[in-house]
Amino acid sequence: GAHRIFLPELPQRLSEVPREATVAVYCGSGYRASIGASLLQRAGLEQVVNIPGSMQAWRHAGFPVEK
Repeated sequence: GAHRIFLPELPQRLSEVPREATVAVYCGSGYRASIGASLLQRAGLEQVVNIPGSMQAWRHAGFPVEK
């Protein structure tokens, strides 16, 4: 159920982000994810989670990645 929205597209695609659900934000290393989480919170979303370590940490932990 994940949606891929690149950071530069986020302001124009905010309507695609579910407001009632918890939204997890990640990127390759964490820098862009923190910006994205901030944008979502500023837009009024309350349940925003920035994944610690982002995708690097996810892969390092051996969790599955869907292509």
